[in-house]
Amino acid sequence: MARFLPVVLVVGLLGGSAAAFAVTERLKLERSPIFATRVGKVVSPASGRRVPIDFRVRKADDLSVAIVDSNDHVVRALIPSHHVRPGPQQLTWNGRDDSGSPVPDGLYRPRVHLAGEHRTILLPNPIAVDTKVPHISLTRTSLEVVSPDGDAIDDYLTVFFHTSEPARAVLYANGRRVVKVKSFSAHSLKWGKRNGMPTKPGVYRLWLRSIDAAGNPGPRTPTFRVQIRYIELGRNVIRARAGGTINVRVSTDARFYYWRIGPRHGRVGNRRLSLAAGAPGRYQLVVSERGHKARALVVVSP
Repeated sequence: MARFLPVVLVVGLLGGSAAAFAVTERLKLERSPIFATRVGKVVSPASGRRVPIDFRVRKADDLSVAIVDSNDHVVRALIPSHHVRPGPQQLTWNGRDDSGSPVPDGLYRPRVHLAGEHRTILLPNPIAVDTKVPHISLTRTSLEVVSPDGDAIDDYLTVFFHTSEPARAVLYANGRRVVKVKSFSAHSLKWGKRNGMPTKPGVYRLWLRSIDAAGNPGPRTPTFRVQIRYIELGRNVIRARAGGTINVRVSTDARFYYWRIGPRHGRVGNRRLSLAAGAPGRYQLVVSERGHKARALVVVSP
């Protein structure tokens, strides 16, 4: 009888291995009870944003969902067990625990439990909780004076910057947000008429701020300035003597501009306008380029 024990043992082991193999193969062929998962990658409790957690349930079941940390400890019970029908489940998480306190920075995962299936599924998509604030610093600007008149000369201000981590740069002008960069890896931005540069001439106070992928806003940079200018006259009041010459500096980046004083008018390209003063009197001098104008009072004395 003892001679047959090893044979029986071998047969038993082979039978057990075959059964285990069959179970394994069946599990491989069995479709997961949830599919089409979509989980956001990063969130910050301080940002007020929520990260999406979406998936579809294949069959009706009693479902519960929790957020677990790297040690598989539950930090937030998103939804208690309740009956759901087949179809989409759309949840969100704000990076906080059950008491409403922010969880520590790190990786977290949604865990789905289906009571009827006797299955607990840890979604493979990790969520990074990131509360580190990004910093941005101004490197340089392309211009001090911008003329967004569409003549392809100094129409855009280019702002160069550096961020402490991948983040979107935001440009503010006189306290109003004017440009928000789409890329998290950009190191420059352009500001012109087509993306919010005002048409009113003047000096504008600018600063930068950055926002990372988790939604954390960083501190603003020190203020820097840019002048928006189309065409300007060097003086508001110009005095000349009859029979003499009117001389005034014209500030513009246009290749040429138009002038008008009384019935006289013309077109020049010189940055210093020189005109015959004419008869004594008070006149208005108007210079213009591409619809933008500057005016000065001309007083011609005898």
